[in-house]
Amino acid sequence: MSEIAAAAGDGGFGPTSKQGNGGRRTATATAEAMLAMLPVFLSILLCFPTLMLHSNGEYVTQEAQFLERLHLPASGPESIAFDAAGGGPYTGISEGRILKYVNASVGFLEFAITSPNRSKELCVGNGDVALDYVCGRPFGLGFHHQTGDLYISDAYHGLMVVGPNGGVATQLANAADGVPFGFTNALDIDTNTGMVYFVDYSSHKFSASLKAHDMTGRLMKYNPESKELKVLLGGLGGAAGMAVSKDGSFILITEAITKRIRKFWMEGPKATTWEILKEFTGRPANIKRNAEGEFWVAFLVGDETGSCPSQQQSTGLRITGDGMILEAISLDTRGTISEVAVYDGKMYIGSPYLHFVDVYAWPSKSHQKEELMG
Repeated sequence: MSEIAAAAGDGGFGPTSKQGNGGRRTATATAEAMLAMLPVFLSILLCFPTLMLHSNGEYVTQEAQFLERLHLPASGPESIAFDAAGGGPYTGISEGRILKYVNASVGFLEFAITSPNRSKELCVGNGDVALDYVCGRPFGLGFHHQTGDLYISDAYHGLMVVGPNGGVATQLANAADGVPFGFTNALDIDTNTGMVYFVDYSSHKFSASLKAHDMTGRLMKYNPESKELKVLLGGLGGAAGMAVSKDGSFILITEAITKRIRKFWMEGPKATTWEILKEFTGRPANIKRNAEGEFWVAFLVGDETGSCPSQQQSTGLRITGDGMILEAISLDTRGTISEVAVYDGKMYIGSPYLHFVDVYAWPSKSHQKEELMG
C-alpha cells in the first residue's frame, strides 16, 4: 500500500511561557487531570488484546534463546541504549532515574535524573504514577557518539540532555510551534549528522489522546549546534516509536493507534513526503535499527481481560527499510514489551511495566541460516 502525502505541521494550543498566578493554577489543574488519566491511557494503549500478524499473516515465528535477566530497583525499562564505548545497557525507570548496568555483581547504578525537583524521599521506591510529573519519566534514550551526551525524551519534561558523566538532565524543549508536548516518547540520533529526532505521542492532554483515532502526534528534529527545533511531520496516530535509517535518508515511525508503520523521507526525490510502509492487526511499539540497517519492531500485547502484565508471550519483528519481513520472534518474557534492541550479539527487551531487562541470544537460528545461505 503506497499513500504519499506532503508533510504538514499541527496547530493547536498556544505558548505557555510567562504565566501569572492564574496561569499557574490552570497549569496545575491541567497537570493533575493528565496524571489522573495516565493509568487509563496506559491500560488502553498497552494492554489491549493484540496479535502481531501482518495483514497477509504469512511468516513463521522463531523462538528466541533466553540468556539472562537483569533486575531493576523499579519498573518500566521502556527503552535501551548503549554509549560509544559499549557501556550499558542504560535504561529509564518509573521513578524518574536513568540507570547504567555495570556487571553481574554490581548490577544497575544511577546515571542521571530528568526532574530538577525530584527527591529521593518522594520518588525512590514509590510506584505511584501520579508522582511521575514530579519525579520524571524517561522514555526514549539515545547517545550522541561524537559528544558522549545522552539525549532523553521524558514523557512530562520533554526533550532533555545530560553529559557523559550523568547527573541532572537539562531541558531543551517542552513545546514546538507554540504547541506543548503532550507525551514525549521515542528518540533516535542520526549517527552521520548528529541530528536528534523524536516523537510526541499526542499534542493533546491524555484525556483527548484516549479518543479513537487521535491524529495529533508529531515527528520533530533538534539541531544540537544551532539549538533549532523543527516539526517535520504532524497528524500521527499515536507516535509510539521512531528510528532513523542507517544512511539517514528516511525515518520509520510506528503508530500505535492506527496500527501501522509510516515512512518519512528526508532525502531524495520524495524528501518531506511520507508513505504507509506496513499495516498490522496488532499495535506496534518502539522500533530500533540494528547494526546491519534493519529494524526491530516490538508489539504491544495484553490478555483477553486487558489486565497487565500479560501472560502471553511477547513478540518482535525484524524488517527491512522497504517493509519486507525478515523474521518474527517469540520471547519467554511474559508481559507487555516496548522495545527489542539488538547490540553486540545480544537482544535486550524493554517494557513499560516489568522490573527487569531480559536478554536473549542474537543472531537467532533463522538469521544464522540466512548468513550461511548468503
